[in-house]
Amino acid sequence: MKQTLLLGALVVLGQLPLPLLHGLGWLGGWLLWLLPNRYRAITLRHLELCFPERTPDERAGIARRSLAESCKAVCEAPAIWFGAGRRLRHWIGDAEALRSLRAAASGGKGAIILTPHLGAWELASFFAAQCGPITVLYKPQKGAAEAAILRGRSRWPQVRPVPTTGGGVKALLAALRRGELVGILPDHDPPEESGTRFAPFFGIQANTMELVGRLAARTGAPVWFLVAERRPWGRGFRFQVQRAPSGVDDPTMGAAALNQGVEACVARQPEQYWWSYKRFRRRPPGASDLYQNL
Repeated sequence: MKQTLLLGALVVLGQLPLPLLHGLGWLGGWLLWLLPNRYRAITLRHLELCFPERTPDERAGIARRSLAESCKAVCEAPAIWFGAGRRLRHWIGDAEALRSLRAAASGGKGAIILTPHLGAWELASFFAAQCGPITVLYKPQKGAAEAAILRGRSRWPQVRPVPTTGGGVKALLAALRRGELVGILPDHDPPEESGTRFAPFFGIQANTMELVGRLAARTGAPVWFLVAERRPWGRGFRFQVQRAPSGVDDPTMGAAALNQGVEACVARQPEQYWWSYKRFRRRPPGASDLYQNL
């Protein structure tokens, strides 16, 4: 029953105009900024750590906008998952970026597409699917939300979500061997048993996945970043495609190169990054907790 009600609510929300959804997100972000809460505290802490050269006022401005953009991401998700197909096709109709992505995946070895938690990351798989089938790694959710979200992310037959399990990783490898695309969110704090190492992210040691480097080294697939930048006032999205830094497939340098690529994406639009996620939750042995009292 809960699952049915949640799905119905998401479908209804998905029909609302994008400017209205982004307006609701903006309102939610302002409330998070004005009222004491852990999202604001974590966001400010991250900006203090990652942008020490910025003034407190500059960091506060980024934080305020980031909270609004994060709320926009939540509000726009139902429209991406369950809104009209014609509207979705319009949102992903960035011809120049699509040409770049097709060229990136034209070598016959598929491609590894990395989308950080930046901008409208839920759009990335649908945009990439215009180049062919894409297998996307996702973290399963708890409760009634799992089936509804999975249904939304699977709305196009070219997009195949697979869970962050051994079976999911095998599906990624099989897709690359077929010359297809795979999609990964590279800036999670992954569990240690999944294969990780600490590497600098904005100068701070961050627990970083090794999966991307292993897949690239094993298959020879090129690695690219894809970001869906959110345009102001609900006017849609534009896409950025850029090659990952060299060395991302190196067993020792890969994690650092991966984080360098994420940094480069974030540097263009820091206010659209998901700063409220505890990226530095796991620490190297002996290192202090960066989230004390938060």
